[in-house]
This record gives sequence, structure tokens and C-alpha cells, in this order.
Amino acid sequence: MLKQRIITALILVAIVMACLFASNPLYWQGLIILAVTLGFYEWLRFCKVESLGVKAISYLAFAACLYLIKLAVMPMDIVVVLACMLWVVLLIFTVTDALDFLHSKWFKLPIGVMVLSTAGWLIVEFQQLPNGALWLLCFFFSVWAADVGAYFVGKRFGKTKLAPKVSPGKTIEGLLGGLGLVLILFAPILFTQFDKGDAALLLATVLVTAFVSVGGDLFESKLKRYAGLKDSSQILPGHGGVLDRIDSLLAGAPIFAAGLLLLDLLG
Repeated sequence: MLKQRIITALILVAIVMACLFASNPLYWQGLIILAVTLGFYEWLRFCKVESLGVKAISYLAFAACLYLIKLAVMPMDIVVVLACMLWVVLLIFTVTDALDFLHSKWFKLPIGVMVLSTAGWLIVEFQQLPNGALWLLCFFFSVWAADVGAYFVGKRFGKTKLAPKVSPGKTIEGLLGGLGLVLILFAPILFTQFDKGDAALLLATVLVTAFVSVGGDLFESKLKRYAGLKDSSQILPGHGGVLDRIDSLLAGAPIFAAGLLLLDLLG
């Protein structure tokens, strides 16, 4: 299993890097559209949709939402603000029982459409920025560092459960360790490449992105528990499903975009 997991991870990293640094942006766009479409396929499993008609309408709604966002029928700053507000609601849903009515498939279906289409579009837009590949790596590493730091610190020092009903393995000590690793990695780079004001805002952006990304992971865990699923699917050998790999990115993308908007780098 470990060997299979490592092989799959290496292949995925190679594909992501090749598409990210390709001279033709269509490769990156195609990869992200494929990823969020597969993610939406898995999302329908959470919703326990059986009707072919409902599935067809859901895919059409998802495609339409992606297309309308791409057409910029709504200003980017409005989309980002709404996406951040949606994630506030979803994080409250994740860590409390106050919004458990959102387990209804009639709520989860439109939530999936909005979450996946918006995050996919933003991740495509990040690449279009000057030095877009570097901004994307900044985004990815803020999420990945939080995950790696949380794993090792949590394994060694974790005692206080973060969300025991959702993910018993996650601890507050692990969360702090993940944020600490993000701080250690990014502070020296940002404060040597940007003036103090911009560096401070960017550091706050990556820290909040990392924090919210943990909530994205917990959110998917809650959906899987309710649906009685261990993994979102078995599309990726040794890793489970696409959503299992991108859940943190889905939550972090609007937060990272908000920080870039505040710096007038996006839009």
C-alpha cells in the first residue's frame, strides 16, 4: 500500500508540475477542470443521488456555473467574498451541530456546485497572474506545509482533540504545529522579497489559508462519515479519491484569493 501510495503521489506531482509550467495555459486549465469534475462526481456520492435525471441536472448546473464564472458575469471581488462567506458557514457546520440540515442532498448539491466551480476557477486564475506559477506554489505549499506540520507535531505531541466527532486523529497541537511550519517557511522568504507591509499581509494570508485548509479537510471528513464512506472514491490508487486530495485546497483557495485582492494582485 505504501509503495502504491508513493508511486501515485510521484505521478501526480509530475503531472501537476508539467501542466503548471507548460507554455500553453490550456494544459493547466484542462487539468483543473478534470480535477474538479472528478471531484463533483465524488461529491454526488456524498449526496447519495441515485436518479439519473438529478445527476444529469447536477452536472449541467456544475458546467453552467463554471462557464458563467469564466465569463465574469460577476466581478471577481464579489465572487471571492461570497466564497469566503460560504466557507464560514461550512466551517460552522463542520465543528458544530447547529447547521446539520445542510446534510440534506438538496443543500449539498448546490454547495458542491459552488465550492468546486469557484475553487477551480480561482486556481486557474492564479496561474494567469504575473509569476503565476510561483503564486500557485505559494498557495500549495501553505496548504501542504500545514498538513505535514500537523501530522508530525500531532503524532509526537498531540493530546487535545481538535474535532473528535469528525476526525479523532486531529489535535490542536497538530494544528499549531502546522501553522508554525508555515510561519517558519514563509516569513523569511516574504520579508526579504516584499516591503514590510505587503510581507505582513501575505504572511497573514498564507497563515489564514493554512488554517482554513484544515477546516476543508474536516468538512470532507464530516461528509464522508455521514455518507458512510471511508474515501470519496478509489480513483487514485493508495490515496482514495480526488476530493481526498483537494479538500484542503478547495477551502483555502478563496482565502488566498482574498489576500491577493487586498494586495491588488488579483482581478
